[in-house]
Amino acid sequence: MVFTFVITVFLYFVFIKLMPDNYVPNLGSDNTWYERYKELEGWDKPIIVQFGLWVRNIFTTGSFGFSHLLKRDVSQVYFSKIPASIKINIVPYLLSVPLAISVGVTAALYKNKPIDNILSVGIMVFISVPYFVVAVLSQYVFHFQLGWAIDYKIATDSEIAQLGLWYGIQTYILPVTVLTISSIPGLARSIRAELTEQLTQDYILLARSKGLTKRQATFRHALKNAMVPFLPGIFIGIIGVMIGGAITEEIFRVDGTGRIYLQAFFGQDYALLMLITAFSQFLTLLTSIVGDLSYTLFDPRVRVGGGKIAK
Repeated sequence: MVFTFVITVFLYFVFIKLMPDNYVPNLGSDNTWYERYKELEGWDKPIIVQFGLWVRNIFTTGSFGFSHLLKRDVSQVYFSKIPASIKINIVPYLLSVPLAISVGVTAALYKNKPIDNILSVGIMVFISVPYFVVAVLSQYVFHFQLGWAIDYKIATDSEIAQLGLWYGIQTYILPVTVLTISSIPGLARSIRAELTEQLTQDYILLARSKGLTKRQATFRHALKNAMVPFLPGIFIGIIGVMIGGAITEEIFRVDGTGRIYLQAFFGQDYALLMLITAFSQFLTLLTSIVGDLSYTLFDPRVRVGGGKIAK
């Protein structure tokens, strides 16, 4: 995994360095800092040497580079945006997981009945419609047409200081609702499919033959087995809220990591793009490790050691 991480980051570094340097200094301004920065990064040296210098600067000075767009160290720029991404993503994530489980279990318990059909149609509709379409339509309907939402975007810190905390909380209602609803269908559909399969297994038939109702057999036996494939992903999904979503943050004007990525991309701020890429790959590596280790917690059949699965 670590080797894959290093190779991936190196390839991204190469691709970014192959892009043209389109920075245009302002006329009459002192741009000697940019020349010093290029010298520090070794832009006149081979790419492999530049990569080595970039890694060395990270471990020796803690610097991932300098943003020519924002005139600041990129680590200061990027990591200061993480709290905003967490605030907009953590609540929908914590709400969507139990709601998705409830919807999936309900659909499985009433398979092929009207409630299952209604839920299945709703799931397919929300899966088929991109979430940013739902977000834009929600803004149009609930803010601009009905006026139910106090604002179409998240309140900034200055607006909260001026208009109060309650105003800021109200501006979160619309995006949190949209993100929560958009996050439910995928997990709910998967849980319904897995639980439906578990309910046909022999151990459930045995439980039913001993007098348990379908609901009792589901919650006592089937549900915990059906959740095993999903629990590691749910557990490590909390890490992913730090990355943010570029489209979501742009729609709701969230000053987070996703929005700064768009600014870096369109502004051709390659140092900032490299930090975002490296950090995203690091989180991917971390979630993979945590996910593999968490299987031993959620599935007692899996044992670490000798590469064997306990029977």
